[in-house]
Amino acid sequence: MNLDAIKQDVLSKIKNIAERDGKAPGSERFQAETGIKPHEWRGRFWRQWSDALTEAGFAPNSLQTAFSDDDLLQPVLSIAKALGRFPSTGDIQFEMRNRTEAPGPKTILARWRMAELASALADYAERHGEQKVAGFARSYVPPRQSRNEDVDMPKSAVGHVYMQRHGSDYKIGYTKSLNKRGRQIQIELPREIELVHSILTDDPVGVEAYWHRRFAAKRIRGEWFKLTRADIAAFKRWSKIW
Repeated sequence: MNLDAIKQDVLSKIKNIAERDGKAPGSERFQAETGIKPHEWRGRFWRQWSDALTEAGFAPNSLQTAFSDDDLLQPVLSIAKALGRFPSTGDIQFEMRNRTEAPGPKTILARWRMAELASALADYAERHGEQKVAGFARSYVPPRQSRNEDVDMPKSAVGHVYMQRHGSDYKIGYTKSLNKRGRQIQIELPREIELVHSILTDDPVGVEAYWHRRFAAKRIRGEWFKLTRADIAAFKRWSKIW
């Protein structure tokens, strides 16, 4: 088959998939469906997948709009049901690569951040009568979130949910006085502790409980956890929850 015939074959397959599914396929979906890999068309016929879609008769942004929110949330709901919990980024990447009929993991993770995905999944699950999955998703979302925004806060009932490091272990707790609590903990431990981050909140008990639930699988004792860099980064994204 000559190059022009190969190019026309790719365009024909794009049109066939779009006609069947009612939407233009993304490059990952196209590869899963046809076995044609990006190196077989990129740099030979088109610079990027959107150019192929345009030549096939679709709008340049068809790749981004190929899947509706519900198209993306349905497989995430299925994954959550199978796992019995809200899936992590790694869960989504692994599971979606093994589901040839579903959109690629990058498509989902580009649409939402994880907290946003949890909120969207909770609403979607409730609409479809999947209350258990909705509960998994709701438990992932911090209560009354206000992400690093400046707001007027009353001085009463204000507390901090903190993360401290002692060696390779991390403690998550709450206090009204970071300095005082730090001194109390230091007295109990043989090595110096480090304050990693703190979140200002009017509901320290509730916010602490959220993080304890989120990292429950990594608890080693009491309020102490073995955390990854990604876990720590997730905690540090929040400066205020009000």
